[in-house]
Amino acid sequence: SSFQKTSVSPTVRHNQNAIAMGTFVEEFKFKRFNNRFTFVKFAECLAASGMDAQIAGMGGAVTLFAPTDDAFGELGDAALAEIMADKERLTALCKFHMMAGQQRGEEWRLDNGKKLMTLQGSELLVDADGKSAYVNDGKVLSYDIATDEGLFHIIDWVNAPKPAP
Repeated sequence: SSFQKTSVSPTVRHNQNAIAMGTFVEEFKFKRFNNRFTFVKFAECLAASGMDAQIAGMGGAVTLFAPTDDAFGELGDAALAEIMADKERLTALCKFHMMAGQQRGEEWRLDNGKKLMTLQGSELLVDADGKSAYVNDGKVLSYDIATDEGLFHIIDWVNAPKPAP
């Protein structure tokens, strides 16, 4: 017969960049990106802080630096539990990984020394050598993944804002 079995998920469209349909929290809870990155812990942080609701009201005009589950693993369970127990600190941590508007990688990834203003109010510093880019201590592993709620870049470290003096 001419019937062909396909394994294309109806929830994913392929453009020049992979498009993930759905909210950040839905995507991060249930999906693996680039066949290896998961974001369950970051999804839990966004939901527990209430930032998922704030993002939903931003109409797609937001960019996240999404730390992988491995990045949260580097933090350790005890440190994460401590952060999760302090909503103010958790909210600050989430906002420190978010920028207003869609900030595409090409706008900053080669711009060594560029400062990116976060929704938390502090800046992330771009450290670029032409091959790799870091934002503070997080190496950017993948750029410009679009969702219904905005854009995200994958990073390998959980950046923490400096405590207020």
